[in-house]
Amino acid sequence: MRTKRIEWIDFCRIYTAFCVIVRHCDRHYGFPAYVADLFNYRSLIFFFFLMAGYFTHRAAAGQWVDWRRTKQLLLPYLFWTLISIIALQPFAHLTELMHGDWSWLSPRLLLSETGLASWCYWDFSNVPLWYLRTLLIFAFVSPILQRMPSKMMLGVILITFAASDVLCQADCETAASHHTRGVPWLPFRLYESVLALGFYMGGLLIQRYANGEKLTTFVRSYAWIPVAGSLLLLPAVLLWSFYPPVQSSALVLLGVATTIGIGSIVERWLPRFCRLVAQWGPAAFFVYVTHFILLRWLRVIVTGDYGGHFTPLQAAVIPWVILTLSLALYTVLLRFFPRFMRVFALAPSSHCPDNTTPTSRD
Repeated sequence: MRTKRIEWIDFCRIYTAFCVIVRHCDRHYGFPAYVADLFNYRSLIFFFFLMAGYFTHRAAAGQWVDWRRTKQLLLPYLFWTLISIIALQPFAHLTELMHGDWSWLSPRLLLSETGLASWCYWDFSNVPLWYLRTLLIFAFVSPILQRMPSKMMLGVILITFAASDVLCQADCETAASHHTRGVPWLPFRLYESVLALGFYMGGLLIQRYANGEKLTTFVRSYAWIPVAGSLLLLPAVLLWSFYPPVQSSALVLLGVATTIGIGSIVERWLPRFCRLVAQWGPAAFFVYVTHFILLRWLRVIVTGDYGGHFTPLQAAVIPWVILTLSLALYTVLLRFFPRFMRVFALAPSSHCPDNTTPTSRD
């Protein structure tokens, strides 16, 4: 039976995916995208972890690991890793290729691209894949997490938030310093993954007490509070360098709550606009995994250099171009290759939309 999707969540998905695109484009001081990025730094992706936990299937009796969901995520992860290597590595090594040097094409490249041989993911062709890499582990052990008592789960969530603040002493420097501490084999940067676990478990905890209707009612009642809080704290974050958001799980939590609040406010006061954006909610995953490839291609086309920089005007336009191209590609592929999109882009089938209340999916 076809069930109704939750519009404000679909709106938040596309809104967040677009903000991630803006995040990965060049940011110029004084430019609105840069201002927004300073406050919302690293808050964006954790909304997806929260929603992934909330929409996780409830574990069956006697189930301790979720092989079905793990395999469902593993295929897109491997596929988009391969696509990113094919689509971007030749551009990254264009100078070597022009001199006939193929030494960069090695088994270690694949290990690095999948995050199995490098802690720092900035060198990867497709940076966003760290999300899938981390979510795979959470999905695998989700039945164990679901069996935790609520008080224990809340305690673990608070511990992950505190641990993330301790582990993250800096941003780029943190990853470099971990290499010197003898743990370069870890498949993802620890402080982000610890915080991601907290948000994923937060989604599981919310699912336990609030179905879609209850959650929507609660969010609508308090939507203005995190938005107002963000606006009040913005001057401190921007002007006085108040504790960088990347190092503060509290500010990341506020950023996620603000995203949810914006979605609820838009649904209430701009329903037509919300509905227009929300119809693309199922495409959010596809936008997320393809935007970095499109961004790199456009960077080469516009600047002539794989590592070139956009002008402020170009940085304002490029995110909209990427979003449009990604949605257009999603539409075409879904029209002609629906099964392919269900497997590798997690597109929902017509009879089972992937954004309904957890109880309606059990």
